[in-house]
Amino acid sequence: MALHQNLSNGMLLAWPTPILTRRIQDADLLSDLRRVILDREQAYPDGIDRALVNGWHSDTDLMKWPDPSIVTLKSIISTGLADFIKQLNNDKGFSGKAQVTAWANISRRGGFHRLHTHHSSMVSGVFYVDTGTPDPDDTHFNGTISFLDPRLAVEMIPLPGSPFGEKLKVEPSPGLMLLFPSWLQHFVDPFRGEGTRISIAFNIGLYGGDSAT
Repeated sequence: MALHQNLSNGMLLAWPTPILTRRIQDADLLSDLRRVILDREQAYPDGIDRALVNGWHSDTDLMKWPDPSIVTLKSIISTGLADFIKQLNNDKGFSGKAQVTAWANISRRGGFHRLHTHHSSMVSGVFYVDTGTPDPDDTHFNGTISFLDPRLAVEMIPLPGSPFGEKLKVEPSPGLMLLFPSWLQHFVDPFRGEGTRISIAFNIGLYGGDSAT
């Protein structure tokens, strides 16, 4: 993906921010992951303290959990990462190694994620296992994930159409996976509804290689 893109109308688009989206249609996998994560919450109810508020955050060892569904998830993340790198790198792959660190998040009514980035990482992502049942009369920005425009001071002087600084809001759904640069600021709006919202977040580091055909 070029850092600058010339459109046919003479407009130059500069410094795009990539976000890869993939949708996994596998009800059995989602059911298995939901079971594994809820069992882990029951076994370790305290969780750990991170950006998640009013929810449960597992330890960051999810990739080591002994369940076949985790093996399948690893493959899904690996495939998405390979596609992400190729699209950024003119259809070239990466010859080094990727290290994935992952954890589970559970939110019930009132749960949300504070504004944050993922430090000490190159690529981050989230895979949605369950999104609960939002209140039918309160669905506006209910549990959506929002990405912020990374360019500083873009809203200081408004232009016609307000083209800069608008948040990118994505409505989660079971089986949706997002990959994005770890430095991209994001947050999750409060969930207002019944049931559980379950997601798996992950960080990826790339080591010991250069781009390769």
